[in-house]
Amino acid sequence: MPGLQANGTTNTNGVEHTESKVDVLVIGAGPAGVMAMDVLSRFADRGLTVRVIDKRSAQLDNGQADGLNCRSLEIFEALGFIESIEKEGSRMSEINFWNPCPETGNLTRTGKIPDTIPGLSRFQQTILHQGRVEAHLIEDAFKHSKGTYVVERGVVPESLTVDESLISDPSAHAVKVVLRHLAEDEANPESLTSTKGVKSGLFRSSLVSAEEEEGLYKRKEKAEKLETVSARYVIGCDGAHSWTRRTLGIKMIGEQTDYIWGVLDLEPLTNFPDIRSRCAIHSANSGSVMVIPQERDLVRLYIQLPVKVKPGEYLDRTKVTPESIMDSARKIMYPYTLESDRIEWFTGYHIGQRLTESFGGFENRVLLAPKAGQGMNTSMQDTFGACWRLAYVALGLAQPSLLDTYSAERQVVAKTLIDFDTKFSKLFSGKPASADDLDEGVSLSEFKDVFATGNRFAAGMSIDYADNVVNARGGTISSKQELAKNLPVGQRFYSAQVVNIASVTADQLTTRIPTSGAFHLLVFAGNVADPEKMERLRKFSAYLDGPESVISKYTPAGHNRSSIIDVVTIHSSPRDKVELYDFPQPSIFRPHNYKRIYVDGPSYHRGDGKAYEAYGISKEAGAIVVVRPDQYVSLVTGIEDTDVLDRYFAQFLLPAKIGSPASMVGLVAPPDWSKVAKQTISHTKAVEEA
Repeated sequence: MPGLQANGTTNTNGVEHTESKVDVLVIGAGPAGVMAMDVLSRFADRGLTVRVIDKRSAQLDNGQADGLNCRSLEIFEALGFIESIEKEGSRMSEINFWNPCPETGNLTRTGKIPDTIPGLSRFQQTILHQGRVEAHLIEDAFKHSKGTYVVERGVVPESLTVDESLISDPSAHAVKVVLRHLAEDEANPESLTSTKGVKSGLFRSSLVSAEEEEGLYKRKEKAEKLETVSARYVIGCDGAHSWTRRTLGIKMIGEQTDYIWGVLDLEPLTNFPDIRSRCAIHSANSGSVMVIPQERDLVRLYIQLPVKVKPGEYLDRTKVTPESIMDSARKIMYPYTLESDRIEWFTGYHIGQRLTESFGGFENRVLLAPKAGQGMNTSMQDTFGACWRLAYVALGLAQPSLLDTYSAERQVVAKTLIDFDTKFSKLFSGKPASADDLDEGVSLSEFKDVFATGNRFAAGMSIDYADNVVNARGGTISSKQELAKNLPVGQRFYSAQVVNIASVTADQLTTRIPTSGAFHLLVFAGNVADPEKMERLRKFSAYLDGPESVISKYTPAGHNRSSIIDVVTIHSSPRDKVELYDFPQPSIFRPHNYKRIYVDGPSYHRGDGKAYEAYGISKEAGAIVVVRPDQYVSLVTGIEDTDVLDRYFAQFLLPAKIGSPASMVGLVAPPDWSKVAKQTISHTKAVEEA
């Protein structure tokens, strides 16, 4: 079994019981779980063992979450498969607002706005159902781990215990999880389909209690196969009903509304004119509908149902059927007609905004990437941010306290998003105000304003992490933010076009710093055609080459010198004024690596990216910008400030037992023309025989 160190098998009273060890056990193979697997796969070649378990017997082929925001798409670009996502998905371009006419009450289009704020990202919000998103992440993890990281299906956790006497030892397998391997019939709940064969998501929705959902997967009183896994770390990615969270005793804080919504994925037959655009529809008296165009000619409808349930209670789910949901949609959209010969999937859910009170336990030996109240995008972004930290700690590259920054950062993000969602859902689910009850109903103009201003939240672009050991914002380490005015520390690093100095091809800078597990040290060297600026770069390179530099000190012997801190140089000189071999080796120009030096200048076919201008960097002063493995700006300082780099990384990284000095790297020597005899140029085109 991949990532498994087996310690023997026993058979007691007909129950097969095995024991095993692993570095990281991931519980749940939804979007968060397979994102965790994919990020951790970047460390597989360094010996990190990982197992991912899921109770489902097969991955989803339809339904569930389907909207990918801009930030998720930027992450997929960093992971290397954005082209496949864009090819399969359906891009969102515009949102139409439909509201009742004040005079007649009839539906009328009252406004349009861009779905994604122009210029916010290089990517637009895209629709692709959760199963395909999971499939891409699983395939990518399989590739990067050379086939060792796979999802083990039909497996559920039974118990979790932590030996607190071992917690202080990072190498100890302090967490024990008993797993139950399900029989085929146990891993396929009958609730997966409705009576008419339409796939149902009700069994995984908020209309089902955690106990009910668990019961669907445990129908036999006696397990046939149990396994005790001793893990160093556990990540709970098991959704809104998280078994991991409940086992740790971590509560969800917040409340549910009394609104119930239904969802249909269908191929619509309708005379509604905007059915292939995103729409927010408020009817006069029958509720609201959100229209989301999908791939394969499908449309998803989110439909407010004419039922209410008190917080803490559960709806009679027999009332939520494709027929009842469709009937509600027709009433809301009347007099427009709505039929369908093909309904692929349906579900229902109880709107609520709840926040986990903690993102981990037992000194971060157990971490959570909870989906509740946040959705697929944020839960994937949670694990994207958590897992590089976890890998660094598990491999002895960083201090265990680095993991504290994960919970501190994401708690604030989750609270901000839930506060926004609370306001938005009340406006969308409420009845429109009329001339007679302006104080009671929902202001439709306010709804549109909130929708528009909340676009940054929805796009995943509003995150602004506070000061901590990895964000140098004025605490122990202060950034020189004035050197890169448009790259605020704590916010995501965005792309600008640069030109590769070797191939003269125009590239987006973010495509040149893919997710590898390394910090990216971006050297904005300025005009290196100026001897003074080139000398400054040479001094910086000499520091990086030295035995006490952050690269030499923290990169373990035998590893590529870019595996922990990856140096990329962007200069601003006229391209024809400097040659590739003018740059110092090996820390700036790595011998035979032609993808680490770029120029901010015009390209032949794609214009001038003006990266220095975009980032607010002076071509005279230059800057060092450190970007975390999860693409957030973490430090801005001067090219001369090598002491700042030393102090910054010393806060959380651990020196390698044996480092990787530059002296171990073979340099490329220039040709020795003194050894070439003078040659007379031949007047014939023929080449003489040797």
